Amino acid sequence: MADQTDTPRGGTVARLLGTAIRGRADTRVRATWRVLLAWPVLWVLTGAVLTGNLQSAVGAIPSGGAPGSGLAQSLLHAGVLLAALALWARYLDRRQLGAYGASATPGWLLDALVGFSAVALGFVAWNVLGAALGTMTVAVGPSLPEGSVLSGLAVPLLALSLHAAAQQVVFFGVALRCAAEGLHSRGLAPQRAGLVALPVAAALFVLMHGEVTVLRTLDLAVAGGVFGLLYLQSGELAFGIGAHVGALYGGIVLSAVLRTGGSLPGVLGVAGQYGFPKMMLGYLLVLAWLRVRERGLAVQGRSAPWTAGEA
Repeated sequence: MADQTDTPRGGTVARLLGTAIRGRADTRVRATWRVLLAWPVLWVLTGAVLTGNLQSAVGAIPSGGAPGSGLAQSLLHAGVLLAALALWARYLDRRQLGAYGASATPGWLLDALVGFSAVALGFVAWNVLGAALGTMTVAVGPSLPEGSVLSGLAVPLLALSLHAAAQQVVFFGVALRCAAEGLHSRGLAPQRAGLVALPVAAALFVLMHGEVTVLRTLDLAVAGGVFGLLYLQSGELAFGIGAHVGALYGGIVLSAVLRTGGSLPGVLGVAGQYGFPKMMLGYLLVLAWLRVRERGLAVQGRSAPWTAGEA
């Protein structure tokens, strides 16, 4: 009699491997793997590997300290990420490319502008508070590169917008959504799944920056938490992208047109060296906007995009 144990054993191993990679009732790659792969594939591969090597190898692309290198890097990274995301959406997530929370509709762009304005106002409010207490001096003193408004303000805004959008898509549109989707498929309610997934996405966001100091880690953790909450509460990336650009723009570019001296007293002065106090002020402003727009109704994950999918 022929030995029939090999085939069943081989079939069992294949089934176990298949179950480890894909869900039982879903042909997609498991949410766990999608969360773990988001950073190395959609961020490291597209940014540090492909974009970095292309920018160095192609002489026509500005690189290093050359003028326009920052914008060139952001444009190139955005294009490479979009191509990778299209493949990711088709073969791993099995969803439409437009399902990641970014679009160009008037309403979406308005929400992005609200997020940007809220955090920018947070930076202004912090300086106004210091001036009102008499511990800070604030004056308009343009010190733009080469005296050009276009190169000093508009070009960095475009570059920072692309950079922020890339981070938001990878760590919140993909990682947070996949984690919440996996948790929801295992029985957690949509709101709870999103809240449990939030620290995962925020931790990846912090680790991506590679910071080791306590206050800088806190700064990034607060920012990641705010971005995740904005995604959970709105179901889109518009507010988070706008707030992200506002934080980068406020911390980097506004310093070119404002001259500040002194600081707030005590702990506030130490905190003021980082972005998280302004980010929290901006988040409260966005939350107030959402409350008004929703006529005072709660906005806790009602638009959770992962409720339609299984992991």
